[in-house]
Amino acid sequence: FRGGPISVAEYMEEVLTNPKAGFYINRDVFGAEGDFITSPEVSQMFGEMVGVWAMCLWEQMGQPNRVNLVELGPGRGTLMADLLRGASKFKNFTESLHIHLVECSPTLQKLQHHNLKCMDENNANDNVEERTISSLAGTPVSWHAALEQVPSGFPTIIVAHEFYDALPVHQFQKTTRGWCEKLVDIAEDSSLHQQLSFCCSAASGLQIKNWRSLSTLRFVQKRWS
Repeated sequence: FRGGPISVAEYMEEVLTNPKAGFYINRDVFGAEGDFITSPEVSQMFGEMVGVWAMCLWEQMGQPNRVNLVELGPGRGTLMADLLRGASKFKNFTESLHIHLVECSPTLQKLQHHNLKCMDENNANDNVEERTISSLAGTPVSWHAALEQVPSGFPTIIVAHEFYDALPVHQFQKTTRGWCEKLVDIAEDSSLHQQLSFCCSAASGLQIKNWRSLSTLRFVQKRWS
C-alpha cells in the first residue's frame, strides 16, 4: 500500500499482529486444535519450576514488598497459572507480586483471564481504578500491549518463554555493492517474493554501525586478555 517493498520485519509484524488477519490476534493457535504446542502445555511442572526460579530470584533481591512479574507473550496463560498455583503456599512471595502480561491479542487475553481465574474488582470510589485479581494466589493482574506500558520503578522479573523467536527481525545479505536488506514485495500475479534493497537501507546502515562497534569491542577485549 506504500507503493514499494517492505522490510522482513514489517512483513512479520503484519502477519503476526495485524488487527484483522494477524496470526495471533483472533484465534487460539496452541494445542491440538491449533498449529503448535509449547512446554507449559505439555506439563505443569514447567511453570512450577519457573515459579521456583522466580521465588529464588525474589529472595536474592532481598524479598522486596513489591515486585513486577512480567511475562512476554503469555499464550493461554498456562505457564503463569502453574507458576501461581505452585507458589500459592508461599504467601510472602505471592503477596509481593504484581503480574503484568504483555499481550496484543484480545482473544488470548480472554483465555489468560479465564485460565488465571481472574476476578474484576469493582471499587465504589471513582478515584480508584478497577483491579483484576487472580484467585489462584490473590495477585493483581494487568494486561499491556507493549513492554513500555509496564509500570517502572519496581524490582522486575521478566519471563519470555518461546517469545523472541517470533519477534520481527531485519534480514541482510552481503553483496558486491555492500550490505543490502532483504525486502518483501508483491509480484504482478499478486504472489509475494523477496528482493534485495538497491542500496544501504536505514536499518542496514544502523546494523553495520553496531557490527563495527562490536568488532572494536572484541578487538579491545582480545588485546586486554
